[in-house]
Amino acid sequence: MKILFLADKFDDEPRDNVSSFPGGAELTDAAIIEACPFEIIKRKISELKCPELNAFDLIIIGNLKTATSDQLDYITSNTNYILFEHDMRICRYDGDFSRAKKEPIHYFFKRCICPHLYLKKLYMNSKGAIFLTKKQYGVYKKNPFFKVEKMEILGSSAFNRYFFERIENSREKNIVKSGSTIFYSPHPVKGYKQSRDYCINRGITPDEISNKTPDEVFNILEKSDQFVYLPIGMEWAGRMPVEARFLGCEVIVNENVGVAGESWWNLNDDYAYDFVKDTPARFWRIVEKFLNENSG
Repeated sequence: MKILFLADKFDDEPRDNVSSFPGGAELTDAAIIEACPFEIIKRKISELKCPELNAFDLIIIGNLKTATSDQLDYITSNTNYILFEHDMRICRYDGDFSRAKKEPIHYFFKRCICPHLYLKKLYMNSKGAIFLTKKQYGVYKKNPFFKVEKMEILGSSAFNRYFFERIENSREKNIVKSGSTIFYSPHPVKGYKQSRDYCINRGITPDEISNKTPDEVFNILEKSDQFVYLPIGMEWAGRMPVEARFLGCEVIVNENVGVAGESWWNLNDDYAYDFVKDTPARFWRIVEKFLNENSG
C-alpha cells in the first residue's frame, strides 16, 4: 500500500521567528509517520499537484487550513482518504472558543455551530475520521451541520520512539526534582496567566517553558516536581501534560485538557505509559479497520 500524508506543514521544515519550533500537530504527525507500516510519503498542501493523488492507495489528511477550494474538491472526489482531526476543522474559531466573546454559544457553552457546508462533503466521502480525544469528538458531535458516522478516538497525541527512550533514560537517573513549571504562550487560550497565578497564590515562583526545543522541554520537565497547565479554552489533547507526567512531574490540569478526560489518564503510570506508547501503532490499526470496513 502506498500512502500520502497531507498537511499544512511538518516538523522538519524551516521555522519563523514567531514559531521557532514545531507545534503539537506536527510532532504528532511525525510520530505517526515514523510508525507507518506501509510505504508513506508526506506532502505539504501548498506543494500538492492534485493529479498526484491518483498515484496513492490512501491519503491521510491532517491540518489543511491553507488548502484551496479546488484542492478540497479534488480530494473529495478521490474518496480514498481518512481525516485526522487535530483541532476543529469545522469551526471558524478553530476551537479557540475564548476568542468568541460575541458568539455566546461558542464562548459560554463551548459548542460549535459553524455551518461550514463546503466541508460537509469532505466528511461524507471520507473512509473515516480519527479524533484525538472524546472531548474533541464531543464538540463535533454537537454541531448540527456535521454528522461524523465513521469515526474512532485515538485517545492521545502521538510521541516518537526518541521520546520514550528519553523517559527510560530519565528513569535510570537519580534526578533531584524541585519547583513548578508552567508553559508560556502569548495566546490567552493557553492559560499562562491562570497557571502562573495558581503557583503565585501558593507562594511558588514557577519556571517557564517558552520557545524551547523538544529536548530542552524534556530537560526542564525531568527536573521539575510539578507541571501546571490551566488553559482557558479547549485543548483537544495536550502534549506537554503527558510529557510532564511520564518525566515524573505531578501534573495539575483543568477540564479543558482533553487527555485528562480519557480513561487511561486515571490509570497507574505503567498502564498509562503502555497506552500512550502504543498510540502511533494504534493509529495505523484504526486506519486498517476503516479500510476493511469500507471494502466489506
